Amino acid sequence: MGDSQAPHDDSTASELAALVGGTRASARPSIMTDLSSFVGSGGVAAEGAGWQAPELAQVGKRPMFGGRRKAGAVNYLSVAAAVIAIVALVGTASFAVIQRATANPADDAMVSLREREAELANETQTLQTAADLFDASVSEAANLGQSSASVLVALQGRVDAAPLATAEASRLNLLQVAAAAQPVSIPTYQRASIDEKDLVDVGKAIDGVRLARESLPPLVTDVRDARSTVTAALTSFRGELSNLGSAIESEAAKAVTINDSASQSFRAAVTDAAARVKAAQQAGGDGLAEMPVYAASLDALRTENARILALEQAERDAAPTTPRNPGSGSNTGGGTNSGGGSNTGGGNQGGSPDTGTNPDPAPSQPAPDPDPEPVPDPTESEEPPIIIDPEPAPSGTVPGATS
Repeated sequence: MGDSQAPHDDSTASELAALVGGTRASARPSIMTDLSSFVGSGGVAAEGAGWQAPELAQVGKRPMFGGRRKAGAVNYLSVAAAVIAIVALVGTASFAVIQRATANPADDAMVSLREREAELANETQTLQTAADLFDASVSEAANLGQSSASVLVALQGRVDAAPLATAEASRLNLLQVAAAAQPVSIPTYQRASIDEKDLVDVGKAIDGVRLARESLPPLVTDVRDARSTVTAALTSFRGELSNLGSAIESEAAKAVTINDSASQSFRAAVTDAAARVKAAQQAGGDGLAEMPVYAASLDALRTENARILALEQAERDAAPTTPRNPGSGSNTGGGTNSGGGSNTGGGNQGGSPDTGTNPDPAPSQPAPDPDPEPVPDPTESEEPPIIIDPEPAPSGTVPGATS
């Protein structure tokens, strides 16, 4: 049984070796051989004296030009370029030092003079800007004070007198401030003729520029202070105009209530005009352009209201008056008319008209007012009336009987 098992194992190993490509031990010598042929023959064994004793090791010599590469033309050219650059740098520095040492000091002074003149020009421009702003404020104050005069006059009697008087006083103050403003004089600088190579002349020119610069800051301060005075007067007047706008709005409400006989369109025109004045001031304006419209609208409202009232009064005056009823007729013939009519024939007691002699009666006319009774003078003495007793009737007779 053991003999039959051995041939079976050998054949299995042979088949496996053929399947995987041979054993691993047979491939190792071939790899080592290829490596040796690539790197060359084996060197000194690692077990040398230097490896075993580091203190006995020696420093090797490094090649000057990177090992295997030899020195060529490129390396020599680089060294030459570096040397030339160094020489040029040294030459330039030396030239600058020599030029600085041999330069004229007046040249440096001229550079400083030109710098000071540029600074003086900048400060002079600052003064010119402040002067332009001052002139613009003065012109605005004068124009506003003059143009508002007619507007304030037109508002007399159409707004409350107190705010109108305050606004007028502020306007007069604005005109006074604008009239008292003095024009600003801008100093001019002109370099005198100097020798630019003479250090003394250049130094004097620098001193002149310095003095001119020192005079500018006080002038700028004075101009700004003067402009502040003008702008303060402008601000005050605009504030009074704003108060006047509020007074116009209140007066418009009163006028609409008082003049209620005019039509709605006239009342609405006054209200809208006053509202436009206030809206213009709230938007940053002064409202002077809208105030004349308010004055004209208010005049139209008052005129229309007076016209309506006059028409109503004329209608009342032209209406017929109701005649008085005396309660009884008049009888011009001396008789009495118990029926209430007038009888010109006399003695018609029945109240019927006399058709034979009485023409058509005229239309009734209102009876004139009776003349007032004369008032007796209290100073006059009144005499008592004289009373006469009647004679006694004879005996046996009846009073009032006739024989």
